[in-house]
Amino acid sequence: MKVYISSDMDGLSLKDALIEELERLDYDYEDLTEEDFDFVDSSKAVCEKLLEVDGVLTTGSDDASVGVVIDKYGAGSYMACSKHKGMVAAEVTEERSALMTKRHNGARILVMGSGIVGEELAKSCLRSFLSHGYDGGRHQIRIDMLNKMM
Repeated sequence: MKVYISSDMDGLSLKDALIEELERLDYDYEDLTEEDFDFVDSSKAVCEKLLEVDGVLTTGSDDASVGVVIDKYGAGSYMACSKHKGMVAAEVTEERSALMTKRHNGARILVMGSGIVGEELAKSCLRSFLSHGYDGGRHQIRIDMLNKMM
């Protein structure tokens, strides 16, 4: 599994802290952030990369790549990610939601706001998100319903 990460200018500090955590945990990652990115740019970069490397149909696969997007409050990046067909993103502020949205909703993108969650909580959310794959089974019905909506 590879982690693609990006942020707007307000999320740079938190993104850098999460990169340090990814390195500590020995995850393969790629920072897609470019100078002057706003939340639409950073969200688009991660979504397009995930679609390029894994496609839409790998939602929930244990070896499928995942994304992390950071902005000031999280809501903007969440909305931007959700505009991409096949992307299930989750805006989270605590560990349980980070874990369960991956396990039950097949989320491929973790979104957090640097003005909402602190560094240590964000690292804990990241670890929770990365700790499990998608459970599939009965949960796939919802993923299929979401994909039909787009």
